[in-house]
Amino acid sequence: MTAENRVLALQLAIQVVVPDGGGFPAQQGSDVTSVATLFYRWLEGPAVLFLTIDPTTFDQAAPEGPGQPTIRKGSAVQLTDLQQVTPSVAEQDSKGQPVSDQLVWSVDNGSVVSLVPSADTQSCLIVAGVDGTATVTVTDNSVTPPLTASDVITVVSSAATSLVISEGTPEDQPPPAPPAPPTGS
Repeated sequence: MTAENRVLALQLAIQVVVPDGGGFPAQQGSDVTSVATLFYRWLEGPAVLFLTIDPTTFDQAAPEGPGQPTIRKGSAVQLTDLQQVTPSVAEQDSKGQPVSDQLVWSVDNGSVVSLVPSADTQSCLIVAGVDGTATVTVTDNSVTPPLTASDVITVVSSAATSLVISEGTPEDQPPPAPPAPPTGS
């Protein structure tokens, strides 16, 4: 907490709440303090979440077979169903200073990926499940409004490791076609 930010927040709140040229009306005192509190939280609290995917991927324990590397395309990550990746968050205040608030990790499709947040919640192990697409979101609820960052994770099948033949139900063959009639010459 800094006194400079407290003063700045109050000055900004007065500019927003009190009309130009008017005095400080007593009936708007609570409005000014409410707005000043919002400005102060913004000035002191985290203003940005940067979600960074670790460039290193780790193979999960699975049957032996060839794998594919993780492919990153912008804010989307592609994993095979045998891979996992650890994104981390760099939270900063309005002046670019690091902040370490408790974060909440969530996923919209838990069958595609599962999440294992770290003890300090600044990173999270994302483990591939079944093929599909999921959005992983990290949220800082300690500020108003909450800050969020998201990444899209796509899981694709890994290379084939076995072939399985499935026999159909036995059925009778159709009768042979009748012979063609002779043609005259």
